[in-house]
Amino acid sequence: MAGGTFDPLVGKVRPGTYINFVSERVERVGASERGIVVIPLIGHKYGPAGEFIRLTNASSDAEYAKLGYSVYEKNSQMLLIRESFKKAQTVYVYILATGSKAAKTIGGLNVTAKYGGSRGNDFKVVIAANAVNGYDVSIYLGNNILETFEGVSTVEDLKGTGSAFVDFSGTGELTADAGTNLEGGTDGNVTMQNHTDFLDALESISFNALAYPVTGEDAPALKAACKAKIKYLIENVGKRVHAVIPDFDADYDGIINVTNSVKLDTGEELTNAQACAYVAALYAGATKTQSNTYARYDGAVDIVSAKTHEEAVAAIKNGEFFFSFSEGGEVVVESDINSLVTYGQNQDSSYSKNRVQRVFDALSEAIHANFPPNKYDNNETGWDIMEGVGRGILIEFENDGAITNVDPDNDFLVDRAASVGDQTFFNVGIQAVDSAEKLYFTFVTR
Repeated sequence: MAGGTFDPLVGKVRPGTYINFVSERVERVGASERGIVVIPLIGHKYGPAGEFIRLTNASSDAEYAKLGYSVYEKNSQMLLIRESFKKAQTVYVYILATGSKAAKTIGGLNVTAKYGGSRGNDFKVVIAANAVNGYDVSIYLGNNILETFEGVSTVEDLKGTGSAFVDFSGTGELTADAGTNLEGGTDGNVTMQNHTDFLDALESISFNALAYPVTGEDAPALKAACKAKIKYLIENVGKRVHAVIPDFDADYDGIINVTNSVKLDTGEELTNAQACAYVAALYAGATKTQSNTYARYDGAVDIVSAKTHEEAVAAIKNGEFFFSFSEGGEVVVESDINSLVTYGQNQDSSYSKNRVQRVFDALSEAIHANFPPNKYDNNETGWDIMEGVGRGILIEFENDGAITNVDPDNDFLVDRAASVGDQTFFNVGIQAVDSAEKLYFTFVTR
């Protein structure tokens, strides 16, 4: 279904649901399951390139055969997944590029890794005599056995076994082999086109936050491309999504700019790019009534590049998301903000607060769910029904504590004069509830 923002003077061509959030304040110059994160695995050493692999918190290792690693292994890509699963329910990973497949011929048996990448060179094939008949063919990854096919005698017998890790080909009788590694697997070179393909593919899935841990000389161009894609998804496709990017002054409410990181209780010091995985999950997993200001970083024992008071003040003014110490010495989020720092006619300073953004996210989901094209008649009867549904949504959000000061009779109205043909216009007023994050006390002594 089409969506996004709209220009009242131009309208839209495609049938769809279009939403504008417009601030009523003048700024002085100065409902669905959440917890879905997307992470590109840049430079991963195995797996199918160019597709989303869905992992869940309940069964994080279910796609071990595609990734070539357990989520719990010491690996820089698996680290991103582990950090995101501290808060996320679902993680989609996307391998940007893989190289050639590892392979080996053992007698008349050809064994080839399912996917390209140097990790395939760690696969080992053992062919041992079966106590009853034929051979037991086992596939190892390092010293860990992955699968065993018992009592097979020929290559033809193996072809139909459905191995999750390798493909079998060739002909003839099997022969015993104490253990032979596959070889020739290489890693692919990640190109700008791979990143472009990944960003374009985001349109095909539903998610809440993207962790985009890009570094290196191409990072500025990649960050700009990501911002353009997120802006397109929000404003043209109607997906209320956010991206978490390291060291990027995007000045956009759809981008969270992470500018320091943490040391984990495992001894690992994360880069700013790696910390993006946890921040994306933190954003995605929070509800419309939660702020992550002063939220504790699970498993963090220290801060990498902690900011002084003066640096923290400047960073907040610059729209930076960073970690600091609480009064109790815990590593916490300093302020749950996005990178927006320039306010205008349609956006006041509240738009820089991520709790407010999650209210917008939830409202968009509720509106899309309740106002699909062709559900209501575009006449007085239909308008009355639509206003009733909309008012119900606002009241529900007010009862949940997400918005406040709802005027049911005036805050959700169909513009009946402008609504003609197949176009229906709505005027909706909301005031998102933020958290009490700056507390000022005046004590009068007597």
